[in-house]
Amino acid sequence: MNELVDKVREKFGFDVNNMADAWKLVEYLEGRGWVVYIITARDRKQVDAWHQNYGTLFAQFGEVPNFGSVLEGILTVALLAKELEEKGVI
Repeated sequence: MNELVDKVREKFGFDVNNMADAWKLVEYLEGRGWVVYIITARDRKQVDAWHQNYGTLFAQFGEVPNFGSVLEGILTVALLAKELEEKGVI
């Protein structure tokens, strides 16, 4: 998890210490045209994002995302979306 926090600090310029901080990433994605899906259930923490010019992040890889925590999922999804933006895919 520390590695994800470090990468978010590098790519987004702020520290994530809690869900309130992570929610800033969800709002960033929303502002960039992403729809963020967060689904929780016992033993299931699913976070994914969809963009009209790309589709669903994890469907592109044929995966169903399941994270250890919603926080981990938000950080991962934000970093993947940012990577697509940096590569000019979105």
